[in-house]
Amino acid sequence: MVYIATLLLALMVGFLAQRTGLCMVRGTQELWAKRPGFLLTILLCGFWFWLILPTGAAIPEGLTQQRFTISPAFLLGGFLFGLGAAINKGCSVSTISKLAKGHYYMLATVAGWIIGWCILTATPHNLSYTSLASLSTPSAAVIVMLFILICGIFFIVPPEKRAILLGIVLFGILASILTWLLPEWSPSQLLKDLTATLVHRDNSFIPSLQRFLVIACLIVGMALGAKSRLSLTKFELRPSQLAKHMIAGLIMGIGASLALGGNDSQLLLALPSFSPAGAASIAMIIVGISCGMGLRRLKHKISSHMPHNENRQ
Repeated sequence: MVYIATLLLALMVGFLAQRTGLCMVRGTQELWAKRPGFLLTILLCGFWFWLILPTGAAIPEGLTQQRFTISPAFLLGGFLFGLGAAINKGCSVSTISKLAKGHYYMLATVAGWIIGWCILTATPHNLSYTSLASLSTPSAAVIVMLFILICGIFFIVPPEKRAILLGIVLFGILASILTWLLPEWSPSQLLKDLTATLVHRDNSFIPSLQRFLVIACLIVGMALGAKSRLSLTKFELRPSQLAKHMIAGLIMGIGASLALGGNDSQLLLALPSFSPAGAASIAMIIVGISCGMGLRRLKHKISSHMPHNENRQ
């Protein structure tokens, strides 16, 4: 029964992620446009876990192992992941969302991510991570934060934007239930274990069939949630586009490896566990995305003033 529940939840989570346009890159763009509600709602997605956790239920081990002190690895990893996401024009979840819409070049991002994670994992280094004791009970701050969020959605956010934010709230609730049933369900967690299997050749890291099926259901849900989908016959394979997304994925993979997870893991596991390192990683992801957006604008500005560009027009 639990097995089937995880698949159905993944299907609904994927559908909502697609329909709401869930993406930290978009959230950062909204933030700079002085509309912080979208990003704030995303950042609080994982905290719904504490409200859906049944009284007396054990906290999943995957959540209790996500608390670390802040270190340079988390700061650099978060920044690199954000920079790569800005180049990619999509974070870990929205990369899969775009792939489900027929944007097949996102496969280059996934491939780059795996290569980047493998490169760092296989490279000798002296990185150390200091873990913290796990939380046994949630802080009252969780209830206060979520109450303020809901009040803000209903009393501050314009009516035309409420549906999207409430959709993200529902995404957070369903994703939190899925996290309770299967803590390691997220795409970046799956890629992390696949990479560890490839690099260390240790079969203990091989993900279970259930995790692959959950990701498959997530993609199906995203495909069902897509309002429009690019057909395979209309897809154009451009080497420059593939190279760009491969590089973006490479940067994201190295960053995720340093920070012990992509933004999905940070949002659904590290932040809800009140990990200082998780909060720092998310902050640096936003900084990295902002820097990447700035570089894109600079590139566009320079290219728009080049003579050859004018000739094309």
